[in-house]
Amino acid sequence: MNTQDACYAALERHFLTYTELAAVPVEDNDEPLIAIGPEFSGKVLAVDSTMKVHTGDQIFVRSRVVPMLDVAQRALREIAQDYDLEVVCGYRHLDVQRQQFQEQIQHVQQRTPSLSGEALKEAAHRFSAVPEVAGHPTGGAVDVRIIQSNGQALAMGTELGEDCPDTYVFSPFIKREHWRNRQTLRFCMLRAGFAPFDGEWWHFSFGDREWARYFDKDRAIYSQLSFSMDKGPETTSR
Repeated sequence: MNTQDACYAALERHFLTYTELAAVPVEDNDEPLIAIGPEFSGKVLAVDSTMKVHTGDQIFVRSRVVPMLDVAQRALREIAQDYDLEVVCGYRHLDVQRQQFQEQIQHVQQRTPSLSGEALKEAAHRFSAVPEVAGHPTGGAVDVRIIQSNGQALAMGTELGEDCPDTYVFSPFIKREHWRNRQTLRFCMLRAGFAPFDGEWWHFSFGDREWARYFDKDRAIYSQLSFSMDKGPETTSR
């Protein structure tokens, strides 16, 4: 293993595994899913085409998440008046999460055919969360970025959603400017009460298992939901 790979591996040891997340109890508080509306003073841009059949061009989150996002937006404006927080993903339907996870299972099997069972699940979880512990299907997780007044996203060293280890928040192999930008985003989201996932600079959550572990809560308060605008929500307790 070269020095760069060793650094990535050291960072990965701090990411929660599927087994660790699965051990977190969940007691859903029945908080509703709502579309992010004008009460959020930042920006909203639904970029996940696979969610259009479920939520159209809207982004849904649990109701408590919306005012928290606005807290993060205001914190960002205190740092720079020409910055806006843009939410690009919130609730993700369980069927979509399952499809993404199965694709990762296949990719991992191609790279490492010897893996199977729980080891295979854990390896795939590093790239796409196991559906029953994933944050997005709870409505508590969001993917966000910073937009400048010229409409361009603030540079973070990688694209949002890019599949490479330099998406790790604390990657030492990105420019100092990009490092500072990531810390600005992380600071604002933490100030609002979100837990970071440091494997993806854009991903933060509230109420899910990741949040419960990060803030040492005794349980998560959001469980997985199967929701479409034409059908309404169905809670899946784990």
